[in-house]
Amino acid sequence: MRIGLLDTWLPRRYQPFWRPFLAELGAELVVPEVPFEEARAFPAEGVGEAARAALGRIAELKARGVDRILLPDIQLGVEAERGSGACPWVRDLAAVAPLFVPGLPPLFVVPGELGEGTLARAAELGAGIQENPQKVRLALERTRAKVAPPGPFRPGWAAPEGALGLAAPPYVLEEERLYPGLREALMPFGLTLADRAPAELRAEGARLGLRLKLPTDLEWAGAAHALARRHDVRAVVLLYEGACEGSARAARWIAERLPKPALLVTLEEDPEAVARRARMALGEN
Repeated sequence: MRIGLLDTWLPRRYQPFWRPFLAELGAELVVPEVPFEEARAFPAEGVGEAARAALGRIAELKARGVDRILLPDIQLGVEAERGSGACPWVRDLAAVAPLFVPGLPPLFVVPGELGEGTLARAAELGAGIQENPQKVRLALERTRAKVAPPGPFRPGWAAPEGALGLAAPPYVLEEERLYPGLREALMPFGLTLADRAPAELRAEGARLGLRLKLPTDLEWAGAAHALARRHDVRAVVLLYEGACEGSARAARWIAERLPKPALLVTLEEDPEAVARRARMALGEN
């Protein structure tokens, strides 16, 4: 069986287990090959850039004839329309994908983070891949040690920590290929990220009383608040997809709870214009 894997939409949070587990079952793993910018340009009108890139990857894998596509549920089973949940591709990409990529092979939807429930889902899916239950049990035994919750995000770019905190929904923040220009424009100010695990950030976001429900919104809020509490951070950039009005509302709600100035920035904005706004927010006119 040929199973397609995405290289975007938070792969680091679930693939460390699923890759070796599926390989142990004898599946052929198919990964994207076309340039990321082509996937990002997938024609999905009105959809945010992060999800558009994921849809582009799904379309590529379908075109390459995979039998199944492994897709994470980044909301961990939570369904809510408040905040970014107003945008269906954020709330449930698996439900949206067939609307933009007709004729999809079956989607293997798995928890978007490793932890409780991963092994049960693996046993369930494994039975559909490998007819021999003994081989499924053996694959689980060989890979169960890889089921560990994700730690803090470590970006691939190096920049001195400084006056600007950067917080975004994790499916945006961890897809660094979405905002290279903005990153370069803001690096002279020093960019700081929240150096904590996703579960910890979600817990901090929940304590803010914003009534946000989606895990990705709670993580975003928690990261922003954690950054704003640091003495060396003087302002926080809240980055989000401009196509999602629900994310814009969530950004405004988060900004209201921060003890430091906040800059609301969309992925579509001109990086140099954002840098000028950052300079003003930091009092460096």
